[in-house]
Amino acid sequence: MKTHAELIAHWPFADDTDDHAAGLPSRTINVEPGHAGPANRPGTAARFDGRNSRIEVPDHRALQFGQDDFSLAVWVHTDPDQDVVGTILDKFESERRRGFHLYIHTNDGATSTALANSRQLSFGVDDARADRNWADCGRPGNAVNIHGLSVINETLYAGTLETGENECGRLWRYAGGQDWVDLGNPVGCNSVHSIVEFDGHSYCSVGRYACVGSALGETLNRTPGGQVFRVDGAGEWTDCGHPGKEAGVPDDQDTGPYNKGKADDTYALCTWNGSLYAVSNHLPGVYRYEGGRDWTRIGPDHRIMTLTVFQGALHALLNGGPVFRYEGGDRWVDCGTPEGSTQTYGAAIVGGELYVGTWPGGTVCRYEGGRDWKTLGQLGYEMEIMAMTFYNGKLYSGSLPMAHVWRMDGETFTHLATLDESPVPLRRTWSMAIHDGRLYAGTLPGGRVQSFEAGKSATWDRRFPGGWHHVAAVKEGRRLKLFVDGSVRSVSTPFHPADFDLDTDFPLTIGAGADTPFTGLMSDLRLYRGALDAAEISALSTSQ
Repeated sequence: MKTHAELIAHWPFADDTDDHAAGLPSRTINVEPGHAGPANRPGTAARFDGRNSRIEVPDHRALQFGQDDFSLAVWVHTDPDQDVVGTILDKFESERRRGFHLYIHTNDGATSTALANSRQLSFGVDDARADRNWADCGRPGNAVNIHGLSVINETLYAGTLETGENECGRLWRYAGGQDWVDLGNPVGCNSVHSIVEFDGHSYCSVGRYACVGSALGETLNRTPGGQVFRVDGAGEWTDCGHPGKEAGVPDDQDTGPYNKGKADDTYALCTWNGSLYAVSNHLPGVYRYEGGRDWTRIGPDHRIMTLTVFQGALHALLNGGPVFRYEGGDRWVDCGTPEGSTQTYGAAIVGGELYVGTWPGGTVCRYEGGRDWKTLGQLGYEMEIMAMTFYNGKLYSGSLPMAHVWRMDGETFTHLATLDESPVPLRRTWSMAIHDGRLYAGTLPGGRVQSFEAGKSATWDRRFPGGWHHVAAVKEGRRLKLFVDGSVRSVSTPFHPADFDLDTDFPLTIGAGADTPFTGLMSDLRLYRGALDAAEISALSTSQ
């Protein structure tokens, strides 16, 4: 193919894992070449296992792009039910926040949301650049909490809590600026919690949140919830059943201010291995959706805060502190308790490792395997770490009681902002999601959404399809561009190229990096100095 861009590296992944353009030296770890590639052509792809697979290319002058344009193109194959896909290519120095990366990312493990971003493609660059101030994106209705933020089919959704006696929580669609479109709540209970994509549709859970737990006083709207609904784009709700209804304590029985034992509040929804899962705020166990209005309880016998997927397995974060791994049937394995945790709240994967946030120590802890955890320390004087999100190469966390936002830098944390300054004892940065290249966060009790940009990102805010697809990422002048199957899917906001010097002596890594290691197949990976145009990318996407 003729192009004005200079091909500087090419990994066909046919019979080996070598660069066939410039012969850049590399070290290959657990990568299997010789698999069938696009169009089922034998011996044209390599398999990456999602754990240890990678190709490490030491820094070379050919890989120093500085402020210049560059392009990368590759065929990738993923299982459509693979929940966490990971890094395609990375040359990013995390501590200096300098470099670039291309990855397919999932943000799950958010308290009461679970799944904020599912298999969404991102191309990011950074040179320690970030907004100084957060943008106010409005208050949906009379929200006092943004219980959930989720991005589905290029749209940001929020689920809210409202505390008035004649008010109810609602599902909202973001319309830009400070505008939100009300999609309702068919039950009329006080909270809409979780919004996820499953089987090509949006699913939403509702509940009666016990406001006393957030120092918001008595729950005035006593309408019970607990149902899960399928919601279409026009706001039509279809009842998909009520997890745990048969096991719940009757609603007319008083079980105290927290409604313990009642099936009145379905909390987090999560997808794993092609199925939809739910947890209740007041009942123990995880429930699997069986279709129609049917749900099956699969254990464990503990109240669960949220769910996350790590190294291909479903994990539950428990009230009481432990983290459990699902082994099938009704079997769960205890993965240990982060030191001092009595409620393990949120989770994120960074660099292929699992991190969780805790109460009451306000710590972030890293899983070390078996039942072992390493505590990285308390975030300031905070007591609870809730929202946790991977964004453009870094981990961001939200906390209580001061509604701070923190960025993980190595094994320390940098305070970035206070998002809610309401004159109350408990303020939380509760929810986070990545949308249109920005980090969005929701708070309690202000009930507002705010957003922030670090570096520059082009994000395709759709669930990345399974099977073989061609991906191209281009840095051209003032913008980043993402192409899938020859069509442009996302363009970043503009920037000054002089603001982003991407040179770093870190290695170029294929199949691993700041996100999790890649799970799937790759074929025909190409790296160019200069910007490929749309015609050239289209030709690459139809050349197999």
